[in-house]
Amino acid sequence: MLVVTDRSNSRLQRFTLEGKHIDSIAGTLKMPCFLHERNGDVVVPDLLSKVIILDRQNKVVASLGEGDYSMKDWSTVRNLAPGAFAPGRFVCPHGACFDHEGNIFVVEWVESGRVTKLRKVT
Repeated sequence: MLVVTDRSNSRLQRFTLEGKHIDSIAGTLKMPCFLHERNGDVVVPDLLSKVIILDRQNKVVASLGEGDYSMKDWSTVRNLAPGAFAPGRFVCPHGACFDHEGNIFVVEWVESGRVTKLRKVT
C-alpha cells in the first residue's frame, strides 16, 4: 500500500501499489506533510501546529501539541527566536518518526530549527 499526504486537500490518500485508490483519511488533518508507521501506529505531523497519531483502523488516538496559530500567525511565529516558542506546543511540525522504543521525534519547519522528543510512557 502507498499512502500519500495530500496537504492541499487536508487528507491522507491510500492506493494499491498498482495505483488503484483505496480510500481517503480526512477530518482532523489540516496540512499533513509526512507520516511514519511503527507496529500499526502512524504518526502524522500537520504543518498547522499539531502531530496526530492514528491506530491500525486509522482512528485518531492522540492529537499532540496543537498551537493556536492561523495561517497568518504561523508565517510570523515560525520566524521567532527559539525561546519564544511555547513549551509543549508545536508551531510547524514538518517531520516525525518513531524510534525503536516508541518515542517520537518531531522536526519543525521554523527558521531557527526545532527538534522535540516525545517520550513514550507506559
